[in-house]
Amino acid sequence: MGMRRLLACILAAWLLPVTALAGEAPYYTMTETFDGQTVYSQIGYLPDETFREFGDLALKRPADLFVDEQDRLFISDEGNDRVIMATADGQTLRIFGEEEFKEPGGIFVRNGKLYAADSRLEEVLVFDTGTGELVFRLAHPQTPLYGVNAKFEPLKVAVDDAGSIYVISKGNTNGIAQFSADGAFLGYFGANDTDLSLMEKLQRLTYTQEQLEQLKRVVPPTPTSLDMDTHNLIYTVTAGVSGMKRLNMAGRNIMDPTNQGFDNAVDIVVGVQENIYLINEQGFIMEFTRDGRMLFLFGGQDNDRTRTGLFVATVAIDVDSRGRLYVLDRDKELVQRFAITDYAALVHEALALYQDGRYAESREPWEQVLALNSMFDYAQMGLGRAYYKLEMYDEALTASRLGGDKDGYSDSFWEVRNVWLQEHIIAVLGCLVALAVLRALWKRLRVRWSPTRAVANGFHRVGQVPLLAQLHFITYFPRNPADAFYGVKYEKKVSVLSATLLYIALVVIFIVNKYSCAFLFKTVRDGQFDVGMDLALVVGGIALFLIACNLICSIRDGEGTFKQMYCALAYALGPYILLTPLRFVLTFVLTYNEAFLISLVDLVAAVLCLVLIVMMVKSLQDYSFSETFVTLLLTLFTMLMIVIALIIAAALVAQLWEFVSAVWKEAIFYNES
Repeated sequence: MGMRRLLACILAAWLLPVTALAGEAPYYTMTETFDGQTVYSQIGYLPDETFREFGDLALKRPADLFVDEQDRLFISDEGNDRVIMATADGQTLRIFGEEEFKEPGGIFVRNGKLYAADSRLEEVLVFDTGTGELVFRLAHPQTPLYGVNAKFEPLKVAVDDAGSIYVISKGNTNGIAQFSADGAFLGYFGANDTDLSLMEKLQRLTYTQEQLEQLKRVVPPTPTSLDMDTHNLIYTVTAGVSGMKRLNMAGRNIMDPTNQGFDNAVDIVVGVQENIYLINEQGFIMEFTRDGRMLFLFGGQDNDRTRTGLFVATVAIDVDSRGRLYVLDRDKELVQRFAITDYAALVHEALALYQDGRYAESREPWEQVLALNSMFDYAQMGLGRAYYKLEMYDEALTASRLGGDKDGYSDSFWEVRNVWLQEHIIAVLGCLVALAVLRALWKRLRVRWSPTRAVANGFHRVGQVPLLAQLHFITYFPRNPADAFYGVKYEKKVSVLSATLLYIALVVIFIVNKYSCAFLFKTVRDGQFDVGMDLALVVGGIALFLIACNLICSIRDGEGTFKQMYCALAYALGPYILLTPLRFVLTFVLTYNEAFLISLVDLVAAVLCLVLIVMMVKSLQDYSFSETFVTLLLTLFTMLMIVIALIIAAALVAQLWEFVSAVWKEAIFYNES
């Protein structure tokens, strides 16, 4: 209870400043830890200004907005068939296309030109931002390469430094259409992949041609929005598809696919520092670093339609050179501006230095960020890199560990280990020499000197205890598997008890290795435990193999019994039991530079276990090698069928339970009426 109270006090103390800050905004701000958890954070952006009118111009069903390099604001005013250019403070500067537009949608500004997509007009109109004149029209490309029957209904548009135009067209599943500066169609770019469910994949493998023709055609979704950074890399999001893409010039996604955003994102924009901003239909805003780490999550739905900082139907977001955000709400018909807080500005300052490789200079701002929010993992990661550059390796090790930066931790651990070896190498060599000398003396004295001979005889007698001898027999299997399994079958070298103890050891070793190995080689986050699932997988997998294999062997006239298989399998898994503790120890002394050694241990253990299982089936069942391989293949197939049957049975039981529950509730209802 005392520990719980302590943790509660720490949590309350940490949340207190967040709660105070939250009074300035109608939302809480969240951030992401290195292991993917979402936690509270200091506020990064505050509502600053609301633009309902630009001069005497009111918006009507606005569709998009854009902030150019001069911080001028462009709004696609779809309901009024125009694009408004205004200052960052909402003063109207110019109006575009009142006579040309039919339904202006996505807009983009570059090199003094405004590009506006009009899906109803089926063109992209290009205006000179200085004069307001229409200078170019991009219409349906008259080339078979585009597709004769493919419609050209532009929704979103982006332009690179060379003037090449990238257009998202409504319903076009081929990807983003790419045009040269003079309007020549160059091809499709960055198409989404077709995502098939497991059932759909099975249908396509098993159905006849006639059945396949009757299936609903599955096509990749069309991207929802796009933006382009200063390096001419295109960023896209697609409604219904979780995650964002960064496309290189070849159209390949170079963003880490594990970085997730909203699955209902409606717009994406890239800031000056290559920070990425997403907004979804409900008005939640995410800010990511350029490598996909989430910095801030805030905003939300305005259910009563009166709260500044919340939204009803967001359609677009952009950011100016000062880091202020502009969000367009189509339903409220307004633009909301968000000012960056001192905390977020400090994060951006440190992040800019860190991303430029100026780690040492980023130390001070990172420390200031951590003074305001000690739970901000990205700051710990940046601070770890700064400490490393300053040769403060112990501090770098701690900071990298707290920030979840495994690469930085590995580099720092390498240096710390080198320092330790330089200081203790003589002692380490002395210990090794001493152990070698003691071993040689023991070999000479254990047969010549009565006290050591008595000790050796005592160890020998202990080793002859039946259970200990049976457990020690595990070391004989990798050396001579045929004789070992003969001993299991005919000489009773093992017992059910010894096999059961080995199974228990295997489960314990698996769990300890999974949850307690060193940080660099740990595959689960700290504090995450799912021992029940681990037991189900390991114990269930062993039981499933034994049942399936014995079933197949019985059908195929095998000579082994279930008891023999039960005992032999425990010993066949001996390489895992013997080598995994070595792997566990190695995780605490190796860095990523020597990670191949751990992979080698895993590979050796897996290969030896597989070989022993093959030899086990062959020896116990008296099969040839060909019969053994057929038996194992049939065993795997049987295991799969059992799993499928269990899943179907569980689904049927769940449906039956729902039916019985519904009938019971209905009976109670009628009885009470």
